[in-house]
Amino acid sequence: MSIFKTRRKEIEYCTFCPKMCRFSCPVANATARETHTPWGRMTILHFVNDGKQEFNREVVVNTYKCLTCMLCNTYCEHKIDVPGTMLDARAAAVQMQIIPREVQEYRTSFLEHNNPVGEDLLSRLRGIVPKSLFNAGAQVGYFASCGNIYNYPNVITDTFKVFEALGIDYVAVHDGQIQCSGYTLNVLGLTKDYKLHAQRVADELQKYKTVIAADPSDAYELKFRYKEIGVDLAPQVLHISEFLMPFFEQNKVPIKTPFPKKVIWHDPCYLGRYLGVYEAPRLILQAICREPVGEFSWNREDSYCCGGGGGMPITNPEISMQIARHRLSEVLESEGKTLVSNCPTCERMFQKADPQVDVRDLVSLIARTL
Repeated sequence: MSIFKTRRKEIEYCTFCPKMCRFSCPVANATARETHTPWGRMTILHFVNDGKQEFNREVVVNTYKCLTCMLCNTYCEHKIDVPGTMLDARAAAVQMQIIPREVQEYRTSFLEHNNPVGEDLLSRLRGIVPKSLFNAGAQVGYFASCGNIYNYPNVITDTFKVFEALGIDYVAVHDGQIQCSGYTLNVLGLTKDYKLHAQRVADELQKYKTVIAADPSDAYELKFRYKEIGVDLAPQVLHISEFLMPFFEQNKVPIKTPFPKKVIWHDPCYLGRYLGVYEAPRLILQAICREPVGEFSWNREDSYCCGGGGGMPITNPEISMQIARHRLSEVLESEGKTLVSNCPTCERMFQKADPQVDVRDLVSLIARTL
């Protein structure tokens, strides 16, 4: 099996390690099961590799007990790519038709609609923003993301409110039929479907010189993952926080009413550990907030996942929600804090975990201060 040849060294290093990253795995901390630790999942694959364990459904299901958050990698001296190994194992399982029921159902729905929410997202997007923002000749396109179109249309309108305040009239809303990068197809191991989807997205985005992605997982897929699977995407790709940061650095943002409440910033895994963007959101928050910006005890490279990564809400929804509640516990310890992030998945997870917590998107918070 190809995953065991290409990942042999990583699997063996992890198997014989004294579990130095054990404490950092959100899934293992939630379930308290050794088989769900990075070491446990890699050791099972080691046994499969040695022919002592069949690569069966039980083993495959265990590979989906990973958020792909990369926090274990932060504490790994050898920088073993456990999430990447789990994705390879999932892809091998799909190829061998050992597919969890939830994954198969997700695949059927996604392929029918080209997105995970089962709706015509372009039609929905056309109902959110005015027709004038769909400029077919624009060189800079805004990729709103399926998460924002479906759950947070206000983030899209707030984004263009910010653009207007900054005098930015050259960004158009992307008007393609596909409004999803296919991130979840990738993390669920649906590699063949993901590559076909990625090529269609890339074909639609090639007309731009720059693509601004609202969702950090979309930004990562478009910027790095597409190239890894052989899908060329010519435009420069920026996350919205990266695009806006220079305007704040140059004091070009006309802030009228700074946000008065205490805030705490949550680093999304894909914005932080995957894209390496830590300073942009903090610089922006410092500029728009009256109070100093609060930090989680687990922040930046150590940031704890919201529970929404790796397809976990699809394959293991209860564990996913348990992780979200754990992350929120630190917010609930102090009264009156607003949780700010810049990822529709994180924001959705936190709001579902506790509707009483005040969760805001970074761009919407900017719009409020103008």
